[in-house]
Amino acid sequence: MAAKKNSAARRAGEAARRAAAAQRIGPRPVRPVLPQHLYDLKPPGVYYREWDTPKGADEEAMKKGNDDFGPDSDAALGMRFVLEYRRTYGVRVPVMAARQLDQFVVRTGLATDLAQTLGVPPEEAREHLHTLHARGVLLIADDGSLWMTVPPGADTNDHWVFVEKKADAPRELTVDSD
Repeated sequence: MAAKKNSAARRAGEAARRAAAAQRIGPRPVRPVLPQHLYDLKPPGVYYREWDTPKGADEEAMKKGNDDFGPDSDAALGMRFVLEYRRTYGVRVPVMAARQLDQFVVRTGLATDLAQTLGVPPEEAREHLHTLHARGVLLIADDGSLWMTVPPGADTNDHWVFVEKKADAPRELTVDSD
């Protein structure tokens, strides 16, 4: 019985110490809850004007695209990308921005550098970039460049803050004519 009293007394003393400390410190600031999807954050710019919303389950949408256009068509390829993006971005997909981010992966060393830094395969680094984009930490500016950003509602800002340019717009691939 004595052990239980000591345990109960110890818990009561600990609770009293925490209450006293909380009173000294004061109320904690309430951090705003950020929207869960990039669409809800209303990112600025031309890359975020159009949002694709695929209907139905992935398999159903892919089957319809394959049936209508053929499995090797550009439309089917586009549908595969949109359905892949939907897993990261949610129901509404900023296809232009997501494709531009993929251009950074293909035409620059951004994903390769990130993969080496994190010690992960390049495909995982690509997914990581899209996840950061979907959370609003990365955005595509109107000139096609990639920026680290702070979305509205983070800390005390009520608008988008473009913090640091991570990369200029990737250049088009050119074919040498000898």
